[in-house]
Amino acid sequence: MPTEMLIREEHRASQAPPDELRIAARTQLERVRRLKLNVGAWVLGTVVLTTLWVLNQWNVNGAFESFGHEGDAGQWNPTLWALAVGIWGLIVGIMALRVHFERPVTEAEVDRAVDRLPHDPSAVGVRRFARARLERIGRVKFHFGAWLLGVLMLTPLWALIEWQDNGRFERLSNSSTPGDWDPWILVVGGVWALVVAIFAVRVAFERPTTEAEIDRELERISRR
Repeated sequence: MPTEMLIREEHRASQAPPDELRIAARTQLERVRRLKLNVGAWVLGTVVLTTLWVLNQWNVNGAFESFGHEGDAGQWNPTLWALAVGIWGLIVGIMALRVHFERPVTEAEVDRAVDRLPHDPSAVGVRRFARARLERIGRVKFHFGAWLLGVLMLTPLWALIEWQDNGRFERLSNSSTPGDWDPWILVVGGVWALVVAIFAVRVAFERPTTEAEIDRELERISRR
């Protein structure tokens, strides 16, 4: 068996404690279980909320003719219903993204990551670094997916809120006059994207510390 393969097996045995793998597997199973419960609750809640909303609008405004917010006969206002169902759905969707992107890293994935890293095959801690980096990459993908899903779901809700408050869109403004829609959705999406970008840049520039760098730092310290 090649020496490099032997070293890899030794590192795998020494740097992937069974207890940590069991904890990761248990955490993932608990996330999946919670996700299933929340999906079921969201589906049931959506049916109940839709039924209550239809009954309320029917009693208040009569048979449906169009969506509206003026309260005229036949106008049904979907804003509160959409906010409740949409925000609840967003939370469940983010939970699903976390289950997908933050699943436990496999040994095969660690092996491939180690092969791509510039390192001394005998260096200690490379597999631990590769595993931690893969976990952080999965976290970045989760946060990006959550941001994308959030923008896609919050934008229609923002439009509904502004439509109800200020009528049909004419311009972006926070003056609260008819036709002016407050662009707070841009601030929310922009700040959220900035946080995700900072996290992604930090992960992108991570690399393992080499033995040569450690030796130079020890030499610098010893000269003090």
